[in-house]
Amino acid sequence: MLKNNILYYTGLILLFVSIVTSCSKNPKEFEISGKLDNVTGDHFFMSHEIGDSVFIDTVAISAKGEFSFRSEIDTLTEYSLYFNKNTKSTFVLANKGWKVELKGDVLYPDLIDVKGGDVNDDLTNFKEKNKTLLKSRADILNTAEKNIKNEDSLVVKDYVVELKNINFELSNIAAAYVKANPDKIASVMLINTFFKDETSIPRLDENLSLLKGKAIDFPLTAELKSFRDKIKLSAVNAYAPGFSIKNIQDKTVQLSDFRGKYVLLLFAATTCDVCRDEKQDAIDVYNELKKQKKNIEFISIVKDSEQVPLSENIADSVKWNILPVKGGWAAKPFDTYYIREIPYNILISPTGIILERDLPIRAVISKMEELTGEKKK
Repeated sequence: MLKNNILYYTGLILLFVSIVTSCSKNPKEFEISGKLDNVTGDHFFMSHEIGDSVFIDTVAISAKGEFSFRSEIDTLTEYSLYFNKNTKSTFVLANKGWKVELKGDVLYPDLIDVKGGDVNDDLTNFKEKNKTLLKSRADILNTAEKNIKNEDSLVVKDYVVELKNINFELSNIAAAYVKANPDKIASVMLINTFFKDETSIPRLDENLSLLKGKAIDFPLTAELKSFRDKIKLSAVNAYAPGFSIKNIQDKTVQLSDFRGKYVLLLFAATTCDVCRDEKQDAIDVYNELKKQKKNIEFISIVKDSEQVPLSENIADSVKWNILPVKGGWAAKPFDTYYIREIPYNILISPTGIILERDLPIRAVISKMEELTGEKKK
């Protein structure tokens, strides 16, 4: 009888311990850990977005490249990891209860194995199947980075051509994956990686239209659609979005004021050294076009003047409208026209149609000759 009582109470104690232990586990907790080679420094950064907010964590990493990060989350979320002074990056997906493990070399971020969770496993399988192409791309980027530091521009141009060929091949493989797996979140991640580019809108459209099931409901899908719609607003052959901005003479300038003329929008910043270097080229091109009596006006839209003021005598040399805007990259014209690099030029037709984006300033004269049928033989 005593023995039975002991067994009974022992069972109750074990059951109680089991219940307490299970209750103490946080169902929202996840862990990202791993061992990575060629990491410099004793930490790296990890970021994720919730709504319009970006959260950044500093993660300690040992001399052996080992790290562990734990946190809580409510839903499937993308985390971006930045290594070696933000020169190398990769991403992982995390969800409630997941244990995600990374293994690889940060010099080859596209080849880092990410295991734990179905999406990470699917993407790692994609990487493994395309390891040769991904390694070639990483080798090109690493070599090009060294040549940029050495200012060997001719070698860099060769790498750009080779890189485009590899990216095109990888994008075709990614498109085939999306077509075969339209309901997988991994397909959305591949679309984001290979087709979120202003020059790839038709392919972005095509791949988004293939998505089904949970892939459609994944938040990144909505972001990609929003990106596509924004790009279409200022894409080639679209009507140029209007604006109303005061110039440096405090006069309101509207794009519609120049209807009937070609317009070249020159996006720049007072903090941009390249923009300052290119200013004289723009002046020379403008003067030559006026000498040829071309029906064109220039409009410079310039950010960052609240940080570095425009030169007081800039109007002495620049004879077109200069429109300073506040807000940096988020300034409305930069956002509306989806400007992500500067200097950046957009050519608009007399009827308000966008004819060309990212038109080099030195190519404007020949482009105008082509458009007006006066190209020199």
